[in-house]
Amino acid sequence: MILNIEFNGYKFFENSNISFVADARTKKLLCNSTEIDGKNVLKAVGLYGSNNSGKTNIVKLMSLLKNVLSGNDKIYFNNSIFGDPVMTNISIIYNNMNEKGWFKYEFVFNNEKLQYESEKLTNLSYYESGNTLQKVIFEKNNDAKILKVFDEDQSIFLPIIPSRLPFLYSVELNSGIFEVLKEYLTEFKKLAESIQIIKMYDIPFENTLETMKNNNSKKISFIKEFVKNADVAINDFEFDNDVNVEFDGEINEQALSRFSKMSDRLKLMTTYGNARVSSFIFDSTGTKKIESIASYIYDALLDGKTLIIDEIDNGLHFKLTRSIVSIFNNMLNTKGQLLFITHDLLLIDCNKLMRKDQIYFINRNSQTANLYCLKEATVNEGGPREVNDIVKHYNRGEFVSVPNPSFIDLIVEVLFND
Repeated sequence: MILNIEFNGYKFFENSNISFVADARTKKLLCNSTEIDGKNVLKAVGLYGSNNSGKTNIVKLMSLLKNVLSGNDKIYFNNSIFGDPVMTNISIIYNNMNEKGWFKYEFVFNNEKLQYESEKLTNLSYYESGNTLQKVIFEKNNDAKILKVFDEDQSIFLPIIPSRLPFLYSVELNSGIFEVLKEYLTEFKKLAESIQIIKMYDIPFENTLETMKNNNSKKISFIKEFVKNADVAINDFEFDNDVNVEFDGEINEQALSRFSKMSDRLKLMTTYGNARVSSFIFDSTGTKKIESIASYIYDALLDGKTLIIDEIDNGLHFKLTRSIVSIFNNMLNTKGQLLFITHDLLLIDCNKLMRKDQIYFINRNSQTANLYCLKEATVNEGGPREVNDIVKHYNRGEFVSVPNPSFIDLIVEVLFND
């Protein structure tokens, strides 16, 4: 699970953070958090904002983090088109839930040189007293000429270590003095694999397709029931390998693999009453989204992944989006985590669904942007107390700026003024 992400100098964001730390002052909806190694961690966080405020950039940030942790050498945080900063600072606190505890990885990336100027990995232990024990695993800083591994000075190797990739991907870990760091690279890869990103307007279907083809009966059963519960008209959803898919014409070698995938997709069958039809051909766009997202939700809940969903309300009934968020907030969920982007104010429900510390807004002006958590709007300072107040305050623009278009005036101007 992820505990906190801080970033500065990414795109137009300044000094921003997304915290999954549950606010100890909040006594409502205690099942919305779970205790992991001394920290109460939120299971879901929702991010709201007007169009073009930068919500999708947060999704891109998570994708970049995934690439960093995977050792991808093609990393582009910023560009010079909008005068984005040269230096990007990012840190993430995470726990892979394998008894190794919490880790904080922080780095500074130079967007002109396309290299990591500094990195630091720290093991964190949290105690009930509020104290935190920190143990530095490694620290690398090009400008300060620092390279330490478990407090051992290894700066003599700095001139020969490239900075295009993260440090753990730039040194030999199978033998020699850096071999002690090999397990931490494994943790990097586990974290990267646990971050799953989907966009509701373009969800890859392969995850569900491969599941329905294999013998994981538990996962198949979950997907079937998820689809049937989400679409009341559906009686069954299954993969039928005996369905005959014919193609009139020759398939060249280049298109063979693509045709094979399409052929499998056509073998996914949906049953409506007594009618059994190809899901790909007959199901609505919304139903296909439900079928696609089901496998990702299962993976998050069962395998302890962090699922990031861009525009969770895109093409779905509001009760479905509420149900998806509820799955993660449920007391039975102790592994899965959700970060979702939305415009749907019906998801702001501090009575039954979301707590204040789970709700974030993006506040953007013409030059910069930052994140604002609803828990910062205290009642004593005029902040909202209940859900109805939240919507009212939000529409007034008291949390962040909201659009207030006057299209009627525009029509009058165009139609009646010369």
